[in-house]
Amino acid sequence: MKGFAQVEEQLDKEGTSFGISAIYHHGAILPHRKIVSEIVGKSTKSFELSVYKNTFGKKTWQQLHNYPRLGVSVIAMDLGNEKELGNGYGIFSFIELPSNHNKTISWNMKLGYGLGYIEKPFDRETNFKNVAIGSHFNAIIYANSSWRVKFSESVNLSLGLSMIHFSNASSSRPNLGINIFSINSGLSYGFGEKEKFVALKIDKRPRKWIKSLRGAFGVKEIPPAEGPKYFVSAYSFDFIKARAKKTSIGFGVDLFYNSSLTQAIQNDSGSTLSSFNNFRIGVSSIYAFDFGRISLAVEMGAYVFSRYKKQGFIYNRLLTKFNASDKLFFTVGLKTHYLVADFPDFGIGYNFN
Repeated sequence: MKGFAQVEEQLDKEGTSFGISAIYHHGAILPHRKIVSEIVGKSTKSFELSVYKNTFGKKTWQQLHNYPRLGVSVIAMDLGNEKELGNGYGIFSFIELPSNHNKTISWNMKLGYGLGYIEKPFDRETNFKNVAIGSHFNAIIYANSSWRVKFSESVNLSLGLSMIHFSNASSSRPNLGINIFSINSGLSYGFGEKEKFVALKIDKRPRKWIKSLRGAFGVKEIPPAEGPKYFVSAYSFDFIKARAKKTSIGFGVDLFYNSSLTQAIQNDSGSTLSSFNNFRIGVSSIYAFDFGRISLAVEMGAYVFSRYKKQGFIYNRLLTKFNASDKLFFTVGLKTHYLVADFPDFGIGYNFN
């Protein structure tokens, strides 16, 4: 992040460099659709093991976010229905944001996403009741709100509420998704050399508009389940501007190509239409949370051209942006309509300052 000064002072506070944590979750699958109730069994039980690195303010975004933890977690889950679901597994990177790193008791928000695995997905012949997930491999999205009690510089206890979501983002059907809500408790232990927390003199961020061009690509399925895969892509021209120390705002123009739309229109109306109907054009507003070279953006858009009307004219995109340099960046995204997944995508972009 540009526009910040060098280290101004060291704080009279230190902590361990690394740590491990173990968390036990006890909860249930939330049947967000009536049809999902068919696979809800007993309570869910999960064990999560994490390795993390503490931050000490050596980069300005770390100080702005109260010196968060960064790490990787693995999780194993008994989903409460051995016959239709089996077990679930996941590995994901995370950031844990504390309300205040210098308190004995603090509230923390842990957010992460990565790769999930469901042991028994939908199968037309052998597992037709599992209408929630149609693939073994899925995205896993993790959120945990917890209170942490610090017993020493090395030992912490936690108590929290978590939401864990499995979804393949419509890359395979069915894809209603699995949502698990849990209470949890955990223990963490810090190790490694102790480091001093540092404070930086934080200047205002430059408030100039940055233009960017990006393209992203993916695949999706449409009903019925176990059908063909369709190619999708998205191209965006955006204007982004720093709004505050931790956030940015902007707007953009989006061009989508979704090769499944002609087939979807034909399935709904019986019409035979040209491939031109696979294109959509939209305009969107952008709000981003900035963590150094990584930004998490929420986009809300509206179609100005779309021949396919069933999904409505409003769309959303959730985007993670990795800035490899001031010019080049990479993206992982999910496009939705009213929280119903349309398709996932992976992209590359370029900034024109």
